[in-house]
Amino acid sequence: MKKIFFTLFFGFIIIGIGQSQSLTEDTVMFDLSTPYQTIKSFNFYSQSAHFNPSLIKKCAELASNDSTDFPKKLIQLIKGEGISIKLEEISNDPNYLDSTTQLHVYKLNENYPLLYLKKINGLWIFPKESVANVLQLHEKLFAFGGDVLLEIMDSSHDNQYFGLTVNQYLAGLFFIFTAFVIHKLLSKFIEKTAQRIIKKLKVKKISAEEMTSLIKPFSFLIIILLLSFVFPILQLPASFSFYLATSIRAAIPLLFTITSFRLIKFIGLYLEMKAAQTKNTMDDQLVPIIRKSLRVFVVTFGTLAILQSLNISILPLLTGLSIGGLAFALAAQDTIKNFFGSVMIFIDKPFQIGHWITTDGVDGTVEEVGLRSTRIRTFSNSLVTVPNGKLADATINNHGLRVYRRFYTTLSINYDTPPALIEVFIDGLKEIVNQHPDTNPDYNNIFFNDMGAHSLNIMFYIFFEVPDWSSELKAKHEVLLEILKLGNALKVNFAFPTQTLHIPTPSADVKYPDDLQAKENLTQFLALKKNKDQ
Repeated sequence: MKKIFFTLFFGFIIIGIGQSQSLTEDTVMFDLSTPYQTIKSFNFYSQSAHFNPSLIKKCAELASNDSTDFPKKLIQLIKGEGISIKLEEISNDPNYLDSTTQLHVYKLNENYPLLYLKKINGLWIFPKESVANVLQLHEKLFAFGGDVLLEIMDSSHDNQYFGLTVNQYLAGLFFIFTAFVIHKLLSKFIEKTAQRIIKKLKVKKISAEEMTSLIKPFSFLIIILLLSFVFPILQLPASFSFYLATSIRAAIPLLFTITSFRLIKFIGLYLEMKAAQTKNTMDDQLVPIIRKSLRVFVVTFGTLAILQSLNISILPLLTGLSIGGLAFALAAQDTIKNFFGSVMIFIDKPFQIGHWITTDGVDGTVEEVGLRSTRIRTFSNSLVTVPNGKLADATINNHGLRVYRRFYTTLSINYDTPPALIEVFIDGLKEIVNQHPDTNPDYNNIFFNDMGAHSLNIMFYIFFEVPDWSSELKAKHEVLLEILKLGNALKVNFAFPTQTLHIPTPSADVKYPDDLQAKENLTQFLALKKNKDQ
């Protein structure tokens, strides 16, 4: 801010020097025969060194005594509004015709069509209509200034130093000092107010640098708005006022755009905090889209506002965009496809942020859904960016939408395990599943299922009711530990692949029961089983 203060101070001195040099002209003959001669005469005899009110009043068609102040108000309007009138570009043709109306009318500035000259009785002067327009614009511009302040700043009847009066120097320096003080006070006030708001909203992750980046442009915006009301009253030279007024008009939307763009980050942090408090992850997916859309909206309309403030017509630009829209659409069809893909993802909701999905060889957790692409964090911690247009057409396996997560394994025990112990072991396995808080007790399959080459196999088929993969792994860990503890308590030995080589000796006398004995043994086994079941 100190650099800006000294820049404005020395710039103010340079303005006066430049103005004092512009007053060193030879005598100009008063002439109203052409638009060029009228403006040249008006400009020369309105300067303080050659001020002649009786002559400059002849440049206008004054309707009544109410408009006798027209010359002075016109000069104040040109200086205060910074109206650029380039003498060398004004027509010197006494019979000039406006190409639009085919009348002897000359517009002094395209941005101020109500300010014009008209040929009346062979003289180019300001007509009654233009005089009325000038008085109306003057009243609107200086609504908050007052005639007293304008009279103080009037340079037509006061001594000048380097082209400016003492009152203009004092007023300019006073404003620069006031702007410096206001900037400091505003910065402190805005900072404390913002901190109270952030504390109340409980928004975190905001550093001091980020806070400063928001406060500075907002403070400068208020200073520029104040300057836009003050500088017309200073009545600086018209040549400088034009550039200053243009700079102010461009600075206001520029600073507003910068402030709004940086404010969007704070809004995004607040929305993320609110989204994190809800169980639904759809709002987590919506926050980045809102943040990016707001940024695009602010930058687009801010750019248009800046161009408009620089008197650059945006209508031809918009027309050119509409004409080139077809070519743009053909060139950017993939981008448009990805954009509509993001819309379809948001509407159909095939997945949300935090879901584990598998699609086209990509397996991982969804981190962010943008306007163009979706970012997926794989289990190797790499980040894969997939275009939304491709996702909209792809087959997506959403593991995150599973109500239950299946766990299937085979428990192998030794062949020498007694049948009664196997039944007790299976009952214990079912009890482990029923007591665990994250399992589905209504549907599980735990049975002695197979007699393998090396072991007796028990099928262990259950479902977990957990929200994510980490919780699933934790539940598996707890269940498997309980199974090992149960095996140790019941003295059940878990089998692993082994081979036993048995070589019978020649003297071995192996006797098997004959057919009658085998049938009798079967009858006794079935009878015992029947009695046991009853």
